[in-house]
Amino acid sequence: MPVAHPQPASTRRLRQGLTVSLAAGLTVAAGALAAPAATAAPASNLGPKVVQTNQAPTGNSVTFRYQAPAGVESVQIYGEWWFSKAESVTCQGCGDARNGGQWQPGDILADPWRALPMEKGADGVWTFTTPLPSGTFRYAFTHDCTSPTASGCTLHPDPANPLEVLPHDEATGALLSRVYVPNSKRFPTYDNDYQAPVAANKAGKLEQRWYDSPLSTSPAGKHDVVVYLPHGYDPKRSTPYPTLYLSHGGGGNATDWTVEGVAHQILENAVRDGAAQSMVIVSTDFNGLPNGNQGYVDELRNNVIPFVEQNYNVSTRAVDRAFGGLSAGGARALTLLYDNTDLVGYHAAWGAAGGAVTPTQEQIDRLKAVPGGIHVGTGLQDWLANIAPNSVARTEAWRAAGIEVTEHNVDGVHVWDIWRQMLNDYLRTVAFRTTTTSLDVDTTPAGNSHRVKVTATAEVDSVTVSDRAPSGKVDFYAGDKYLGSAPIRNGVAQFKGTVSGGLDQPVTARYQGDSLYNTSESAAANAG
Repeated sequence: MPVAHPQPASTRRLRQGLTVSLAAGLTVAAGALAAPAATAAPASNLGPKVVQTNQAPTGNSVTFRYQAPAGVESVQIYGEWWFSKAESVTCQGCGDARNGGQWQPGDILADPWRALPMEKGADGVWTFTTPLPSGTFRYAFTHDCTSPTASGCTLHPDPANPLEVLPHDEATGALLSRVYVPNSKRFPTYDNDYQAPVAANKAGKLEQRWYDSPLSTSPAGKHDVVVYLPHGYDPKRSTPYPTLYLSHGGGGNATDWTVEGVAHQILENAVRDGAAQSMVIVSTDFNGLPNGNQGYVDELRNNVIPFVEQNYNVSTRAVDRAFGGLSAGGARALTLLYDNTDLVGYHAAWGAAGGAVTPTQEQIDRLKAVPGGIHVGTGLQDWLANIAPNSVARTEAWRAAGIEVTEHNVDGVHVWDIWRQMLNDYLRTVAFRTTTTSLDVDTTPAGNSHRVKVTATAEVDSVTVSDRAPSGKVDFYAGDKYLGSAPIRNGVAQFKGTVSGGLDQPVTARYQGDSLYNTSESAAANAG
């Protein structure tokens, strides 16, 4: 499960119905956290600043500037930028633990965090500078902390770099600020452009919403979700939007996929690239719900999904819903997939904790009937509760049982860097991309017994509701013999031609797919 960082109640605020616009930076509306200033430092001089250095090892550095309250004698920055060679991570918490200035090509983000000293300038502002590779990094400040791992120390988010949404007063988890570092052309590190904030005029918005929940014990009788509405969201659009539901891991809350996972930014970049369609994202909270994994699924079925479908212009069909969960949320994803398969059309479990490696025959039958798709993945050095080997073994068991699954494993441990990659791959390869192809074939003699006229008509449909139908071409085959291709027009591709030697094998239509849709095919008996 993700590391649960200490969080004082003083850093949490209830934000009911909060709505913000997502700009390229992290500026939000009034009401965000603010820290008392010791001296009058200009606000423009505070917060993180990414500097293009064009110097090894990463080509970029970040300078953090923080105004501590009066009376603080030392300030430490608690950051996630520790790196390791993948091969050195042989157990949970093992690794090189090198800082950004020691980054090396091929490094993965390591598990341990560290608190490093900041320096106080003549203006009273505390600063810290470190080279960093490309990616999204989290950090916070501590005051007068002597622990190298900030154990027992209070974490303070950056008041000059406020979060888009804040967890409620009873939520678990710490408030950690974040900064995005682009890739350097001169010293390339990671291809993490898919995480970058988009321009303000292309960004959607977030809403933190409360709904009635008879199951919830904390807060009693109600629960919260964070809803992302895509840029240009139209509550009256004739075609309703598909919905992606996400679950955090242990120690997290409903804000995790926004604050730490940058799910909204990952989607916006996929939409920009033409690799995903606009959708509504709902980040859920499994805390304070009884009956473990099944209790969370019951909450989805009985409370979360009805609330979302009553308040937003989203489809009410199960096939137009997708789900993804990480760690303990990945365990809930497996419960959803194994025993509640009907609730969503697309399933994903990333770094899943627990869950049977080998499903029952009844579960296998349900997995085979998933109408959309299944996506799984893990960091290959994720040794927490044997997550990596269990995930790989589980997927092998599924495939051996004839279940179709998309697997995306990468080098890495039990950290958000991995789950961001999982979500990005899910959006670009599986979620809401499934198509079906049907085929009708007519044949007639063409003057002699060795030639036939063939008319093959293929219909290509998206399984999921969408405002853009599948495009591209359909290839037609008779066995292994290529007959020709035809473009899709109004959902139909038709091949007409004369085939020498007759047709002794069924005709197959194979849709090639496009940027938004995956391939599909259909075979038909030859009608004469």
